[in-house]
Amino acid sequence: MSNHALVMKTESLSAISKPWHELHSRAQNAMPFTCYPWYAALAKNLLKTDPQILTFVDDGKLVGIIPARLTSHKLELIGDERVTDINGMIHLPEYEERIIERLAGYVIERDLRIDLHPLEKDNPLATGLVKRLPGLTVQRKDPCPLLKLSRTWEDYLIGLDAKSRHELRRKMKKVNGVTLRDVKPSYIERLFVLMALSDRKKKDFLQEDVIAFFREISNDFHEIGWLRMRAAVVGDRVIGVILAFASGGRVYLFNMGFDPEFRSLSPGIVTIGLDIRAAIEEKYDYYDFLRGDEDYKYRLGATDRYTVRVTR
Repeated sequence: MSNHALVMKTESLSAISKPWHELHSRAQNAMPFTCYPWYAALAKNLLKTDPQILTFVDDGKLVGIIPARLTSHKLELIGDERVTDINGMIHLPEYEERIIERLAGYVIERDLRIDLHPLEKDNPLATGLVKRLPGLTVQRKDPCPLLKLSRTWEDYLIGLDAKSRHELRRKMKKVNGVTLRDVKPSYIERLFVLMALSDRKKKDFLQEDVIAFFREISNDFHEIGWLRMRAAVVGDRVIGVILAFASGGRVYLFNMGFDPEFRSLSPGIVTIGLDIRAAIEEKYDYYDFLRGDEDYKYRLGATDRYTVRVTR
């Protein structure tokens, strides 16, 4: 870390592709939802603009990014409520304090309003700004249940309560011969069909711009090696498809759909249960259910975790 003054400035998203990639590969808190391809797909398909991004530079090197709009009166994170489950700052760990101090000073100097969400509660934008900004409010926002994975499938089952353990075993046994298969990004089209069939809200959710975003991010994450799209198959019938991402020891369940003709077999629970078993075998540490407090997430062993909203 140099002795140069830390420079805070805004740059267009499209202009910082390469340095963003480099920073993300070295950032301690990096996740799929803070990488450049995620925001590029978001900007192209949902925001329909090339947004200005808040960056922090030391001696010509990008050391921090806050994916936020900065105007003369307000700072707010960029996202889309339909697809943004978690947001936050990306930075080199040794620059965390300097970035927060620089940002806090700027907010105080210009008396800016801020609206930062959805953040994990331990993100520096939540923990660091609270110490430095008067009049800051941190509110609990959305449930994002998280499952800490056991080392073996049997240990995982033992960790469930008796009723949930019995139900999961019964449902997975009921679907004899079900297999979970990796599928190509093009299989997203099948996922769209199953999403629309299985849930009216998901059918309404699948607007043209959202579909375009899903297609692009699936292709991009496949190229990076993060895509975890899998189909549960019985015989020659697909009963469920999940769209998930895997990175940094964690599986992120982003969306899923199932065939309602097999509703009696609980295809959604079976598909996710199979993927949890696979994640345990693949030595992942966490299975992240992301936003939503659906009961099945807790029955599968997830515990409460909430994002926060920081406002001033």
